[in-house]
Amino acid sequence: MYSSVDRTHVGLLGDMSVIVIFAESLEVLVMALEALHEEAKPLGLEVSCLKTKVQLEYDEETVVKLERLNLFLGLFYTPMWMSSTLAADAPANDLQFMKDMMKFKRTDPEIAQAVLQKLENHKWYLTQEVVPFALFGSRLSDKEKQDIAAKLHATEKPDSFRRGKPMFPQVTAKTTLADLVGPESHLLLDTLGIEYDWLLQPVATWPRTDDYSKALEYVSNVKVVNDIAERGVKMMTDFANIITTDSQQKQYLLQTVEYNRERFDSFKKQTLKK
Repeated sequence: MYSSVDRTHVGLLGDMSVIVIFAESLEVLVMALEALHEEAKPLGLEVSCLKTKVQLEYDEETVVKLERLNLFLGLFYTPMWMSSTLAADAPANDLQFMKDMMKFKRTDPEIAQAVLQKLENHKWYLTQEVVPFALFGSRLSDKEKQDIAAKLHATEKPDSFRRGKPMFPQVTAKTTLADLVGPESHLLLDTLGIEYDWLLQPVATWPRTDDYSKALEYVSNVKVVNDIAERGVKMMTDFANIITTDSQQKQYLLQTVEYNRERFDSFKKQTLKK
């Protein structure tokens, strides 16, 4: 579930978040972080910020800034990071994160505004095309899922789906995921060849339908963490460059790979001999 770090490291990040918020003294922070440091190395920024605060002598202004950053990491960034690999929960997570930052403006407007500005460029899971992923997640109530399903069922499907970069929606403190459903939201079910009848049934009955199960399997296997995609692109690029540097030949190569993947369901010898 957690991509490049295992459940132990995820638990450690949660422990550190509690420590930084509730520790009564710097001595407590030092002892706790020293105990966790070796196991927590893969977690990067969070550990660095916490240890920097307690190990080095900084002026008061710098310490205050570190405290502000640690508060943001502990209360907001950590929960989002822990569930960042779950495609089905991504729409609900992203919308809630934006709403949390809108509220956090009252406490720390500088950090909150900086985060919101960054999120404006990363609203992929709030687009019409991807919002239906939330139907298969665990973050929403049955009522919220039913609202999305009803809106999707009532929205007319377009004759053809738009291409190119999806349009990012405007989000306010009152926005719901159902508000973000539109004509392009039919893309997921249409691409998978899934019927719509189950959308009008009670949410509790959805798992008993084949169409829901098919869509759930697809969404559950979608990779949402950037480093996974970036590693895949890098591997493909390196492989293609070893064979040819000619751009046209590279396109032919990729088409051939795609063709063969459609023909063969595995790379076992008995399969390739067919």
